Amino acid sequence: MGAAALPLFADPARALAAVQDAAGEQASLTIPAGLAPANERAARIASGSPYIRAHVAQITALAASIGDATLRADVLDLLNLPVPRYMRRYPDAASQIAMRDDLAFAGFIAPGAPVSGVFPPMSPALGYAQPFWSAPGSDTNGHHSYPGGLCVHELFNARMGEQFTRIYDLQYFNGRSTVDRDLAIGAALYHDIMKTMVFQYNADGTFFDELLIGNTGGHHVLSGAEAIARGRDARFVTVLLSAHAAPSLGDQAKVATWCRAAAMLAGVDPVEYGLVRKTGDGYELATLPAIECFVNHLSDHDYVLAIDAAHHVRPMLAAVAPRFGVNPRDTAALNWWRLRVCSHATEIALYHELTRGEAAFVAAVGSAL
Repeated sequence: MGAAALPLFADPARALAAVQDAAGEQASLTIPAGLAPANERAARIASGSPYIRAHVAQITALAASIGDATLRADVLDLLNLPVPRYMRRYPDAASQIAMRDDLAFAGFIAPGAPVSGVFPPMSPALGYAQPFWSAPGSDTNGHHSYPGGLCVHELFNARMGEQFTRIYDLQYFNGRSTVDRDLAIGAALYHDIMKTMVFQYNADGTFFDELLIGNTGGHHVLSGAEAIARGRDARFVTVLLSAHAAPSLGDQAKVATWCRAAAMLAGVDPVEYGLVRKTGDGYELATLPAIECFVNHLSDHDYVLAIDAAHHVRPMLAAVAPRFGVNPRDTAALNWWRLRVCSHATEIALYHELTRGEAAFVAAVGSAL
């Protein structure tokens, strides 16, 4: 992704130092040829944001600090080229329709759901839809919904995952490195990777609609299928798929459902793969959930503040848009202007300024442009 070369460390203390050393770096982001026009427009916004370029450098450094060489290479490859390998099993319309129907018959998606919800379009020249670093973090009305928002969201979550491993080690294991740092970081960076496919940009600055799979955002299951397609083991996949619900307090069945849906899409038997086991009336997780499952769930909560911030900031941006020469009645112009402002400033930072008053908010918007 153009970030400076970074040393690879297995020792957490040295790894953290490497990430901190990258804090002042900015990645040089090259826009690949062959993107759909709206995705290219978003990529230009992200590549022009010093904030996003800095976050790309930092997330690359954090991924490079993963000690397990195979996992490290896999995560770095995904961040650099988010190619959906799970789709290789379905090279034509007939095979994609058949899988859509199988998922519907199993109860994972609604009957007649759009095939594009499972197999989103991508650039034929690239083999993926858009760079990781320009994708939004959620849907049009969700959290981190601006070019580069996915990178911001995943970096926050991976950092939280790393800190949770440290705290659990300190609190319950006398400081011994017991909870798997590599697994916590890797699962956090893997979990949302298929948002690059499901949240592409429309010409008017909105995003594609996301299909629900297993009653959760489709990116979740698609990312799990991608992990299986890339050979990640059952432990990793279960940790990844615990992001939306920890396998506890009655939610074990949700995680088991997502494991089954991901396995079906990836073309493997979920029982043989070690994800679930059959019970008298259904399925349950094959093994007692690892601590890292709970760490990944806890770390995936940046949205709590981010989505509330967005709900306050967006109407305020529309209200002040005329001061910056933007017609709020021109929906597309307003949307793309908002995407640029938030890519440079973020909705959380703008929310903070809004708590200080309108003047501070307007000044922050002006500084972002």
